[in-house]
Amino acid sequence: MGKKDKLLLTFLGFLVIVAFIGGQMWNSYKDFSKEKWVNYEGNSRQAIVKDFFDRTIVDGISEDELKGYLGEPDDSKEGELIYYLGTPRGFFGDKEGPEEQLVFTFQDGKAIGVTRVPVSAQASE
Repeated sequence: MGKKDKLLLTFLGFLVIVAFIGGQMWNSYKDFSKEKWVNYEGNSRQAIVKDFFDRTIVDGISEDELKGYLGEPDDSKEGELIYYLGTPRGFFGDKEGPEEQLVFTFQDGKAIGVTRVPVSAQASE
């Protein structure tokens, strides 16, 4: 094996290691935790909300159980708990568009649905 071949293999091995470590860091950035949710900055909730829904069955959850996962809501109305999400995210970062919030709807103390709602639409109701 020539010197160029060894150099190419070393470089390819280095790229594989960098890609693996980068992938692990990116996945941990998107992992949901209550601490990340409560101590969010900017649009960081947008990055972890999918993981929350992948891990949590929302239908039938009580208000207290939801608060156990997400902490106190940013706002609430009769039969609703509202959590700020931020600006929607695209593949290459934040999209242009209205800020969003999650609105959890409750009936008889149990969640019956959740909706992403633009902040402006919720404020005008």
